Amino acid sequence: MTVCIAACGDDGSSVVVASDRMLSAPFLTVEFDHLDTKISQIDKRCVALSSGDALCVQEILIGGLGAANQLQNPPISTLAEQIKFKFCDVRKQRINDLILGPRGTDFDNFYRGGMINQFPRDLAMILDNQVQKLVLGTTLLVAGVDSSGAHIYSVEDPGVMQCFDRLGYHAIGTGFRHAVLKLVSLGQHMSNGLNETVFNVFCAKKVAEVAPGVGYTTTMKIVTNKGTTIIEQRFLDKMEQAFKEQANPKLQKVSDTIKDLPYENADSE
Repeated sequence: MTVCIAACGDDGSSVVVASDRMLSAPFLTVEFDHLDTKISQIDKRCVALSSGDALCVQEILIGGLGAANQLQNPPISTLAEQIKFKFCDVRKQRINDLILGPRGTDFDNFYRGGMINQFPRDLAMILDNQVQKLVLGTTLLVAGVDSSGAHIYSVEDPGVMQCFDRLGYHAIGTGFRHAVLKLVSLGQHMSNGLNETVFNVFCAKKVAEVAPGVGYTTTMKIVTNKGTTIIEQRFLDKMEQAFKEQANPKLQKVSDTIKDLPYENADSE
């Protein structure tokens, strides 16, 4: 329930990201705009956007990225890999808590330690099937700029990382199809200027608002090799107006053309 978008621009030297602020609380059966952003700062030149279980995302991102934090200007691919590793660790812990722990074992002992062979065959197959099906229901979008340019990665169940540099943009959440199709229709490409990329990403977010669970509040940031800049509300407001004008081009001219058609008051033959 959300939409998060990232697109490379400015000849691959910048990446623009956007998200809503809608949070879902299934235990309350409500959705609401939250004050906190879904764009987490991973490094001064890298951010992570998240969809799905917000509490799970906190588990994945809390405490930093271990050894990657000790590197000087680490590649974005390294930061994305560390997030993938933490994603897998959280999933493994969830498996231990919900499936294997109550049976007196854990993930490592069950598989590497050979405990799977000590259970009755039918039970072992059931447990293994439950392990394979367990998902965190969380997806992360990692976007940033390093010495080789702008990069975009996704990390999702069951711990898969994928690079979207060739495409130059990607989106996650319930509104991802709307957002990606809008970027396609706008001809978004990493060779586009930064201003155009910012507006295209904004338009993609607005279009995605028709999807269930996507909020109307927008947060946008620009990431370069110098750091991260948040796009001010006054510029979001200006783009909102431009988006409405783009969505209804020459509306008055269309209306006048319809009125000038000769058929409405024509005499019947």
